[in-house]
Amino acid sequence: MSRYPRTAVAAVAATACLAAITSCGYGPSGPPRAPRTEPLTEADLRSVLPAGDPFQDFIARPYPEATETPAPISAPESTRLSPESPKACGALVDFEMDRVRHRPAAHVWARMTRRGDEGKDIDFTKLNSVRLSSYSVKEASTVMDSLSQALLTCSYFIAYTMNYGDQDAAIVIGERKAPDAGDDAVAFTWTVSGIAMNQTVPITVVRTGGVLTTYSGAVPADIPQKQHEKIRALITGTSG
Repeated sequence: MSRYPRTAVAAVAATACLAAITSCGYGPSGPPRAPRTEPLTEADLRSVLPAGDPFQDFIARPYPEATETPAPISAPESTRLSPESPKACGALVDFEMDRVRHRPAAHVWARMTRRGDEGKDIDFTKLNSVRLSSYSVKEASTVMDSLSQALLTCSYFIAYTMNYGDQDAAIVIGERKAPDAGDDAVAFTWTVSGIAMNQTVPITVVRTGGVLTTYSGAVPADIPQKQHEKIRALITGTSG
């Protein structure tokens, strides 16, 4: 299956509407406002972060919970890609490990647990977390482009990182079909060889304007588009 990105064409409908504005009509509150292009704040992201039971069969637990004190965001550390590894793999290293090249303005995440699996060890092959990261629309698009390009040539690399202990980590990148959701999307699998937690983890990234939603674990097909629509409503000011 292809790991190439899927680019949405929903903008065509919006262009047609603008070309024939008299037939599109306005709502009772007047003409629609322009979508927000500045990075969303942490409060914005939390307002659209899955919580409770937003999706069938899953329970979402935002982190930190309201009773917890948020941990300070640590300064990013650069993971060193080995000289023999393809340079394009650096985009995957940055996105999954460091976020140094493209530091999000804000990010939040929630633990996802399938009903009936509460209290069990985490199966990282199943949907286990959702992370929302905000950027400007331009930078979010740049991040997605860099991931798309990396997936064309990067199937294996070695990097020195503290993420899996003070050691070199051998990472295998596999193919995965991107969902038909969002403004664009990419998907791949991530396997760290030589460590105890060496499960092959499906990773799916969906862009909604300047927000990147990252799903860790196999995400059911209907969830990415539902989450995209929720974020899009916030960005365009059409949420309830």
